[in-house]
Amino acid sequence: MPSSIAHLLSKLNLEHITHSDIQPFFEVLHKETRVQITHEGSSFEGRSIKRISYGHGPIVILAWTQMHGNEATATASVFNLLDTLLQSSDKRLNNAQTLFTVHIVPMLNPDGAQRCIRHNAQGIDINRDAMAKQTPEGNILMHLVDTLQPNVAFNLHDQSPYYQCGTTGNPSTIAFLAPAFDIEKSVDDSRQLAMALIGRMTEAIYPHIEACVARYDDTFSPRSFGDRIAGKGAATILIESGAARGDPNRQIARSMNVIAILEAMSMLQDRHHQKISQAAFDKYQLQYWKIPENICETLSSLLIRGLHFSGVHSYQASISIKQTSRYSRQFYIDTVGDLHVQAGLVDYDASELTYDTGKAHTLNAPTIITNESYKQWLKQGVIQFQGETHHLSNQSDYQVMLNQPVGANSQALVLQQPAYFLMRKGKAIVAAVINGALIEID
Repeated sequence: MPSSIAHLLSKLNLEHITHSDIQPFFEVLHKETRVQITHEGSSFEGRSIKRISYGHGPIVILAWTQMHGNEATATASVFNLLDTLLQSSDKRLNNAQTLFTVHIVPMLNPDGAQRCIRHNAQGIDINRDAMAKQTPEGNILMHLVDTLQPNVAFNLHDQSPYYQCGTTGNPSTIAFLAPAFDIEKSVDDSRQLAMALIGRMTEAIYPHIEACVARYDDTFSPRSFGDRIAGKGAATILIESGAARGDPNRQIARSMNVIAILEAMSMLQDRHHQKISQAAFDKYQLQYWKIPENICETLSSLLIRGLHFSGVHSYQASISIKQTSRYSRQFYIDTVGDLHVQAGLVDYDASELTYDTGKAHTLNAPTIITNESYKQWLKQGVIQFQGETHHLSNQSDYQVMLNQPVGANSQALVLQQPAYFLMRKGKAIVAAVINGALIEID
């Protein structure tokens, strides 16, 4: 039987989630007898920060998300998790309501979410405020930790789309970490439990996102909440939601968060009922260290491989193209050269093609651009338009460069410039990069 919030879940398939987007869930959940809604305090600008509590068992779990305002994937995940718990649809969990007490803060930084920025309204990164405690949001979180004393804490974030899972060439769709609580990276019982849980969580999600699960860097960060909370004795688990190919709203990472947390709860249940041996526990802990490392900045939005550049000094080079920022609509030339160690969310073999700067067309009459007509312009070598803006009506799915010509260097690309160029085979234009989007031309 669907839960009371099931009909709302599809509404969170969004690029970004704000405070207003989750209010319908609270309106419904206020009528749900199996959960309790608690107003924990207000953000710097006065937005309510709420905690949802489910169950009344001895294993206490605390999960929080959107500590960074522009990291919203797990905000959707925790409502999916709650939906599963309310439905009692996960067959691995028996009587979850009497074994677990699950506390969820689905949006710790509503002011940052409103602006779609990392920091709060004070301009402070909440996750670097665990020592100074100058943010109301950070104080709310630490108060919850101190009063609820969770056995397990889930610190839920998003990461850059450009993290690679080891050297697989795949995006790091989920990255786990059992954070260190001191500079020596000591391992106490709680951190050992976090590692073992991650080992089993990885085992559960790996079939769904093979070779896209990574292990985050465990350098001790004394200002960060995860590290501080681990030092208070909670088995703390960081989950970083990352990119997946063809998944702009990170719905794959959204679902993996749910599968992973439910698997952790299943293992905690087994452990509580003494149904997991020490050998099995040790195996999962060892698996933690076998997870590939989360490698930063070795992915691109688009990687053009082996494009030829003709001229006095002819050469062949690969091109990395990235967004100016995660939610930006602008893409730029990031790196040119030997990029065999890198991979792309979109990977294109241009080894038989040659770079072409393209040319500009002057608008003298009303011109409508559709997907098909854009390809015809590109086929003619036109990559930018000049003239009166009212003459141009762009009805295509692509951006049009209008009165912003990129310097035309027929023998080289310019780093940090907008990503617009053509590729030809012989004299025929066969592909184009338009603001980071690859267009193949028949």
